[in-house]
Amino acid sequence: MPVVRDRVLPSVTRLVVAAVSVVIAPGHAGAAEPPELESLVAGASSCPRPDLVLAELATLLPPDRLAARLRAYSGTPAVVELVDLGIPFQVIVAGRVREYRDEARDCVHRARVAAVFVALTIDPVFVAAAAPPPVAPPPPPTVVEPMPAPVTPPRARVDVAAAIDAGVGSTDRVAQAGAALRLAIGRGRLAFVAGGIALWPVDTTVGGVRLHQWRLPFDAGVRVNLAGRNLAPYAEVGLCAAVLSETALDLAAANSRTAVEIGARAAFGVRVGASRFAPFAALHAELIPSPPEIYALPQGVAGHTPYLWIGASAGASMGLLP
Repeated sequence: MPVVRDRVLPSVTRLVVAAVSVVIAPGHAGAAEPPELESLVAGASSCPRPDLVLAELATLLPPDRLAARLRAYSGTPAVVELVDLGIPFQVIVAGRVREYRDEARDCVHRARVAAVFVALTIDPVFVAAAAPPPVAPPPPPTVVEPMPAPVTPPRARVDVAAAIDAGVGSTDRVAQAGAALRLAIGRGRLAFVAGGIALWPVDTTVGGVRLHQWRLPFDAGVRVNLAGRNLAPYAEVGLCAAVLSETALDLAAANSRTAVEIGARAAFGVRVGASRFAPFAALHAELIPSPPEIYALPQGVAGHTPYLWIGASAGASMGLLP
């Protein structure tokens, strides 16, 4: 009996161990761990490194979708294999090979290029749907022509012109030529103006008495500048005075006399353009209410100088003091 017991116990023990092994082994085989993602993106490449490519893939596909798509190719040792050939490098995805060239050997750039190729190969539908719409290029900038700066009229103008004056309103007519000089100060609608005319002496007659006459008129007043595009018209009004010298030529005793005329003046002129140097022309009239009398012996008063002087001038207007 003891001999039989010694033989039976070892046999039973071996059967129990074998049964437990049979029960436990299938359970471990059915619960095999899925392969890690690091093992699915592999290769001896140092540029780009597999871990950089895997990191770039995580920016293109959600982690769960990336893992599912890579593990769908788990029949091969590595779904993605990277090969560094120096300037070129290869990306092999489930048997598909794509070679790229990168002379700069920018490993980050290479990893991005490889990740895009991998994502388009394992999940083209998702990548195409997630791609942002193309951004339209910005419209070309509108070139705005600069507006020309407004022309600022000068603060003062000097008018230099040739002039002629003719006296009317007496028994005899007289005309004198000379040079005129005028100054206008003000760039607005109103300006102060003053000027004078140096007239050449002439011989004339008053009441039958021959005279040598010299006249120097001058004036001061206000100029009103009128609006115009190509022409700049203006009008003037003010007071005038003139120094008048008369010398009798045919009397036995030559008699010279100097007098002063005082009256009112009005003028109208037109300047061509508003530049600093512009031609102009003007008409003017001087009214002398009490002209000087001409006295000659033996008849006494022979007459008087004209009541009205009418003249014209033409020349150049120059702008000063911008």
